[in-house]
This record gives sequence, structure tokens and C-alpha cells, in this order.
Amino acid sequence: MQGTDRKTTYAAEHMVVAWLDTTSPEDGTVRVSLGEGPDRRVVTYTPEAEPRFSRPAEVTHFVERVLERLRSQARAFGSNYRDREQRPVEVVAHRGWTKASYLDGTIRLPQRERGGAWALRGLVVLHELAHHLNTGVDGTIIDSHGDGFRATFVRLLEDLGWSEIAAMLSEAYRQVGLDRTGEADDDGMLDKVGKLLRHAEGASTPAERDAFFAKAQQLATTHSIELAVARAAVADRSAETPTFEPVRLGHRGQQSNVRFIELMVAITRANDLRCSIRSDNTGVTLYGFGSDIDVAKTLYMSLVVQMVADADAYLRSGAHRPTHGRTARAAFYQGWTARIEQRLREARRAAQVSAGVSDDPQAPGAARTAAGNPRALALIAKEVEVSDYYAAMRRQHGVSGTWRGSSRVADRRSAARGRAAAERARFGRGKELTP
Repeated sequence: MQGTDRKTTYAAEHMVVAWLDTTSPEDGTVRVSLGEGPDRRVVTYTPEAEPRFSRPAEVTHFVERVLERLRSQARAFGSNYRDREQRPVEVVAHRGWTKASYLDGTIRLPQRERGGAWALRGLVVLHELAHHLNTGVDGTIIDSHGDGFRATFVRLLEDLGWSEIAAMLSEAYRQVGLDRTGEADDDGMLDKVGKLLRHAEGASTPAERDAFFAKAQQLATTHSIELAVARAAVADRSAETPTFEPVRLGHRGQQSNVRFIELMVAITRANDLRCSIRSDNTGVTLYGFGSDIDVAKTLYMSLVVQMVADADAYLRSGAHRPTHGRTARAAFYQGWTARIEQRLREARRAAQVSAGVSDDPQAPGAARTAAGNPRALALIAKEVEVSDYYAAMRRQHGVSGTWRGSSRVADRRSAARGRAAAERARFGRGKELTP
């Protein structure tokens, strides 16, 4: 079995290497054809920059930075690798050129001048480092290239912020019949979203934080699409139907309640939900499928922390003066939420295009139609189902009127600073850990 696992695991990684090597230098994307026949679809990835090395000695610095990053995450959130990241790894060169290997804390790589250029790249180095991280406390290998190794490899990529390459590797495993994530339930997806947001909150740079937020939204959108397609394929939909859940966002009389509600509304728009607002602005009621509600709450809890922290830092800097702090905070929140909503929409759109349920409006001849596309039709059916449910619940609960939201705050400087705080980086294009 190990021999089969090894061969098939390598086949998946070779697939990813081929995709990475055909990434467009103009826009940094690669279009990948997956499946066959009626199940064929084209997915667009935007992989992170993969470092290349001239000689094994250069790899040492890269490995040290990777391990230090994992140690920092372990200090903040606990280890994902049974504290294996605490142990040093040595990188050495060997005479052969056909093989890279790991054994007992040492990564052995071929030399470029002996034909080893193929191994002097980030993905290959991280493959060997995944062996180190997938090693038991006493130094024994759990599985050479089995389920544990593959899960460790994907987790390592995600922990480094290489979320697009992690998604590519997971898809490659699925293409060769190794991936079992399709058997996971909603909690597995929520765990992934929560993990991305946890990394966002502990990010060392605003750019890194924003990239994690974007990937969390893209993952949520993709998962929602898959659930909608699955529901459409089942005649009996009693297993999952729309529901509602009240969510408290603030306390009576709290000045920022209306701003918190605006942030939640922005999140619901990106996640196929409807919501009603309490008359005292202390919370909302979310309507839609339970998995989408869970994602919205998870996103909100992380984003609102970041929004408040950014505003606090801005006010502490004194850059808002002579405008009153309360006015400046409101304007900052206003600009921050507006930009975040735009970014969530962009992430949702990118996930829909990647999943083949929406055409890229930039692409030549984009039809932008659901005709003949079962995935797009499933999403439309889901939207109709949620809308009908929301209308019925409004009548049942006696919900009436329209929430007007907050009034615009005439402090352009603070609003601009809020937008800038939420801007920071291009989505999904982490540039950390390059040599």
C-alpha cells in the first residue's frame, strides 16, 4: 500500500508542478482543466510566488524561516505538528540528482550542476519538510506518503499562507483519487475557515492578514456552491432546509451598534443570507442555510475585532485631530466596512468563476448565463429558496419596515484611513517566505 501511496502522491505533486510552471507571467493566474465529459470544468488559480534556489545552501535560510513561522503560530495558537516544528532541520547536498529525501532531521537535496534543478524549488523543499513535521515524538515515521503525510503537507502550505497552492494540491490529490475531504461535513469546512481567520488575526503584516481574510471568504463561497449543487441533486431536501438564527451584536445604547450591523449586513450579502435588524440596533436575525449562517458568524467575529483594533490604532495616533474622536471612529468604520464589502464581493466572484458557475466578465465572449450549467442553476434555486423562506418568515414574525442604516459622516480623512486599513494587499497573493 505504501508503494501505491508513494507513486500516486508523487503523481499529484507532479501535476501541481506542471500547473505552477504554466502560470501566466502577466496576471499570475493559471487555468486548469479538471474532470472529463459532462463533469469537466476549468478552474482559475492565482498561486503564490514559489521560491527557487540556486544551491542547497540557500534552502537552509528558507527552512529556518518556515520553522520560525510555525513556532510563532504555535506560541500563539498551539502546535499543529506535535511540537515537531521546535526541532531544527539541517539541509545538505548529496551527489545524486534523481532524489530528494528526509531522514532524522536532515533534508538531502541534489546539486544544480549535477542535474538537481528540479528539486531546488519551494514545493519540493516543503514536501521534505512535511516528512519532518509528520514524524512522531520518538522520531519514527508515521506514514511515508499516506493520509497523514498528505494532510500535513496541505496544512503546512496553509500555515505558510500558500492557500492557493494548498488548494491546488488538494485538487490534485482529488484528481488522482487520494483526497478524502469530500467525506468531511460542514464542521470540517468551518474548521478551515476558522483556521484561516485565526491566521489572519495573528498575521505579522496587514498584507498577510488581508490575504487570509480573502481566502476564508473564497473557501466559504466555494463550499456554499458545492452544498447547493449537492442539494439540487437530491430529490428529498428535508435533510437541509433554510432556517433562522438571532445574533446579538451589541448592547442597548452602544454608540457603535449601527456600524457593527453594517459590517454584518456586508458579510451576509456575500454569503447568500438575508437578515432583519432589531429595532434597538442590538442585533440581527439571519435567514438562510445553517452552514452559511455559521460562516457569516465566524467571519463577523474575526472581522469586527480587526475593525475595532484598526480604529483604535488610528485614534491613538492622533491623526484624526481636530475632528472629535467619536466622529472620526464612525467615519473610520464607515470606510473600513465599505472596502471590506467590496473585497468580499470580489472574493465571492472569484470563487464563483473558479467553480464554473459564473463567467469572468473580462474573458472574451463571456456569456454570463445559467443555461445548461447545472451548478449555476443550483445556485439560482438556492437563492430562490432562501428568498421565499425569508419572505414567509417576515410575514410570520411580523417583520416590517426598512432599516435605513447610519447617516453618512462628513469626515473624509477618517473614512479614507478606514478604507486604507482594509485595503492593504491583493487577494490570495501572499509574498512572504520568499528567499
